[in-house]
Amino acid sequence: MRMSDVVIGPLPSSDHRFMRRVRVHQAWYRAAVLGVERYGRLAGSGAPCGSVLPDDAAARHLNFLDHEAVQRYTERRSQGWGVDPERCTKYLTSSQTLSFNMLATAVSKPTACAELFNALLGRTDLARLDTSSFEFAAQGTTYGLGDKTLVDVMLRFTTVAGSLQMVAVETKLADRFSTRRTAGMHGSKYADLGIRSGSWLDLNASLADNRTRQLTRCHALAESVQEQEGCPGEHAVLVILTHPDDRNAADCVASYIAGVATPGSVVHQHWSTFLLAAERAGALDEAAAFELSRRYVDLAWSDAAWRSLESSRRKATARQGA
Repeated sequence: MRMSDVVIGPLPSSDHRFMRRVRVHQAWYRAAVLGVERYGRLAGSGAPCGSVLPDDAAARHLNFLDHEAVQRYTERRSQGWGVDPERCTKYLTSSQTLSFNMLATAVSKPTACAELFNALLGRTDLARLDTSSFEFAAQGTTYGLGDKTLVDVMLRFTTVAGSLQMVAVETKLADRFSTRRTAGMHGSKYADLGIRSGSWLDLNASLADNRTRQLTRCHALAESVQEQEGCPGEHAVLVILTHPDDRNAADCVASYIAGVATPGSVVHQHWSTFLLAAERAGALDEAAAFELSRRYVDLAWSDAAWRSLESSRRKATARQGA
């Protein structure tokens, strides 16, 4: 398909710049790679949007990389609350779908997945992946901290010494970290965990900050599982995976790490690093790593469309101001 034939479609005017860039890329991917000329509508406003798949394309699971990702999504849906079926199947910018696409194959290979996370964490002691849970929720379990916190992917590894290592994975494409407040954050379960684990310099301050609240809650939930299932003195690890061009996410992660008291318990990596490590570890094959890069990471594929749209937008703004 020639660039002149690619129909990007309308995009929300309220997006921050990086989200707008990612939406253009996803609209390009929809038209140029998936071959879907039409576009769908935003769930809330009903407005047409170029980075949303129409119903028929969503029904064909075109928002997912492969059968493995579809299967993991379907399994998680069968477990109840936790994934948004509208956004997962239609929104090409969905971070939930990103998680399934990036990690579904990797978690099906226990040894290769351990090798992948050894590389991401700078470790050598993870032996194999035991279990994986997408959109991990702890309500109704002893791990819960009094709210409905979800972790994008919760991984349970066995180390070469035979101990447990919990790894919580938080993924972002272009959306912001949640600023939602919960009543549980102010309860005794959070406070007691903070005292016992010593993982935060000031847990209340980390929970109070809009930039770090979601990361704190996810890290705390992983620490709760580690505390109950692991050996004394061991800590969970929070891995945060973001796009290399997302400066806002990088700033939020840096702010969070500055408030963490346990070195090595928070690791920030970019999706480009993840894909390279996954291919080297055998957690993804070369074709899948290439396609995921083209789909989510390498925005150069849609540069021409981006420049054209930005030029048109600037001209329209200039005309309005004249």
